[in-house]
Amino acid sequence: MKLFSIGLILLVIQCTGGSLVKKITGVRGSDVWIECMFDAAKMSQDKPVWWLHCENSNCTEIQYFRDGVDQQQDRAASRRGRVYPDKFREGTASLFIENVQMSDKGHYECTVVLRERPYTKISVLTVLASYEPPQLTEALDTRSFTCSSRNGFPPALVTWTGGSGMNYTPDSVTQHTPNPEGLYDVVSKLTRNVTEEETICCTVWNQPLQENKTNCMRVTPGQETDDQHSILIGILIPVTLFILACVGFMIYRYFKGRQNLATKRERISNCSHHTVIVLIGKPEHGVPSLINSCVYAYKTDEPFKNRAGAMRHPPHYAKPEEVPLTEHITITRALLQPEDRFWTSEREAYLDKWRREEQSHRRPFVFVHSCIDKLTAITKDEIQKLFEDVKSVSGSYPFTVLTMKNFGTADELKRFFKDLGSKRVFTFHNYTIQKHKRNAKRDEEFLDFVNACIDEAVDTELEMVPLTR
Repeated sequence: MKLFSIGLILLVIQCTGGSLVKKITGVRGSDVWIECMFDAAKMSQDKPVWWLHCENSNCTEIQYFRDGVDQQQDRAASRRGRVYPDKFREGTASLFIENVQMSDKGHYECTVVLRERPYTKISVLTVLASYEPPQLTEALDTRSFTCSSRNGFPPALVTWTGGSGMNYTPDSVTQHTPNPEGLYDVVSKLTRNVTEEETICCTVWNQPLQENKTNCMRVTPGQETDDQHSILIGILIPVTLFILACVGFMIYRYFKGRQNLATKRERISNCSHHTVIVLIGKPEHGVPSLINSCVYAYKTDEPFKNRAGAMRHPPHYAKPEEVPLTEHITITRALLQPEDRFWTSEREAYLDKWRREEQSHRRPFVFVHSCIDKLTAITKDEIQKLFEDVKSVSGSYPFTVLTMKNFGTADELKRFFKDLGSKRVFTFHNYTIQKHKRNAKRDEEFLDFVNACIDEAVDTELEMVPLTR
């Protein structure tokens, strides 16, 4: 019935010129929000919400919630897009698509069942892709030039210029070839008899993105003279030496970086005191993914594993609650409820637990917050109470970790948590089930975080040991 519904709506849109459709343009590799706003006061009692994605008349149900519970938990790891049910009370069921690909294009239908009638919002997502910098080559035997660029969308226009801006495009032949990813590769060939020294340029123009990329080549007629050879050699020798110096420096930096990473991993391995890093945060804020990332960065000889149950639903009950990092270091989590008073509702239970465990091991506390979630007045009040309670148990305010750091609110959130008393504020883009290609810089960030937690545990223990006379 849902698939028939969107087919009928799309037919009506085609007949009326599409005035009901909101058009959205995304760039391949970026993140996109597809809005679905409604009157939350009119939502029906069982709160059904679903999203459909249609491409070439083939429709797929990608999200379905009832009573705020995901009804497609078994497909959570493979489906595209994410909806945040805790936002339903605010009248939003918007869909968040991370790292947009060409396969994400098409029609999207959001349906929310209200008391009077269902509310439906149709959006059309168009995905564009930036072309790679063009490569320009010369074939001396045929006196032709080839300009090629890959992985763009839509098909690009290629223009040729030379001399004092002369247009050589009419003398060229351009071919666009679709590749398996739904993108285009473009190759343009210019045949020209060069009679005098000039610069020939090709430009790849992606009109919807208003993006042009140019490559130029200096060409001369006939064979080079002895003077030209001397000039060429005079240029090539210093350039070659410079390139060799750069390569040597990069090799040095590479091995120096590997040595630094090895030193930081060794320091974690040598920690001999029982230390439990306590991560506190709400569901969908990246707590399980942060645990996975720390373990992945430390255990460089092992593949990525979903050790902490990321993307399992409902995330509040994801298992396991504790993940060992080393023989003496464990990372545990305190997942709070996805509601306004997220700390007040669970405060006593967690404080009792932490006080009972106070003498058994070192416990650095860390509060985890996603940059996607903006701070309301109630949220700020709850976080302040949480920070004060953690200080009453441990003697110091917790560290703060901000996930999804590429979103624009990171700087504002860092200032808030520093003003609140957080000793350190870290910003991360976690390794995830979908995206976990290892990166030395990201590994170093997570290793620095773990080592900072070890240092904090030692400092906290020294502060809490009474002085002896």
